[in-house]
Amino acid sequence: MLKYRLVTFGAIFILFILTILPIAQAWDNLDHEIFDLVDQLTGLEGEDTTFYSLLEVEPTATEKELSRAYRKLSLLHHPDKNPDEHSQKLFTLLGSIITILRNSETRDRYNFFLRNGVPKWRGTGWYYNRYRPGLPGVVVGLLILSSFVHYLVMWVNFYQEKKRVQYYIQEAREIAWGKRMKKQDTRKRVRVNEKQFIVDSNNVMFLTDEGEEFVLSEDEVSKPSFGKLFPVLIYKCVLEKLVTTVSSKKEQAIEGSGDYQEPFSSDDERSETGDNPRSQTRKRKLGRKTKSKY
Repeated sequence: MLKYRLVTFGAIFILFILTILPIAQAWDNLDHEIFDLVDQLTGLEGEDTTFYSLLEVEPTATEKELSRAYRKLSLLHHPDKNPDEHSQKLFTLLGSIITILRNSETRDRYNFFLRNGVPKWRGTGWYYNRYRPGLPGVVVGLLILSSFVHYLVMWVNFYQEKKRVQYYIQEAREIAWGKRMKKQDTRKRVRVNEKQFIVDSNNVMFLTDEGEEFVLSEDEVSKPSFGKLFPVLIYKCVLEKLVTTVSSKKEQAIEGSGDYQEPFSSDDERSETGDNPRSQTRKRKLGRKTKSKY
């Protein structure tokens, strides 16, 4: 059963990756460059501004017409004549725009987006290059993605398990009651796919090798829940180990405090000093010194 679930999980995950892969790789670097230029231009001049309207030429303009319009605008917005920030940005933008329009391949690509519109979804590479999530963001994203796939697999397994229970109930009753499925008030033992079952008038029970009986019911199949997702299970496991560790340290501290001995009283100290041979030796030496003095 575990092997079957792993195969199912792997198949769904591969299907999911194959589904999003064309979307993630929909646009190349040239498209991303055009997207950026369009965003910068519309941010400076308005949403309806195009490369051609900025240069004041028609989309069918020749290369000479494009060059003439570019020279005119570049002189007008040159930083030496117009040092304001808007002109500086527009002057820089003009150089990139004319480079796109002078090349037939890149111009055709821009014309395609001009006719069909710049897409809202620009691929994972475009968003990654601009927003570049850090390690915490990547980890959170992977956890969310893997949790979604895991939750999907749990629902698939749920319905498969229900079908499996239905199959064994149907097969066991058909063997016990016949193909007409005429209900009988008897208790029969049947075998389905090398598994033993007990069929009575109301239920079908699975019979284990130890002789235990378990009623088969679709209602007994547990539904998926967010609490069974593996990030939640990992969190619960870590939290349980942390609580166990803290509790064991507290118990050790309590046990250690029970071994603590109170300091000796003055009577105990005198008693111990009197029983100590070294103390008696010191007393004798002190007595000798006193005698020799007097």
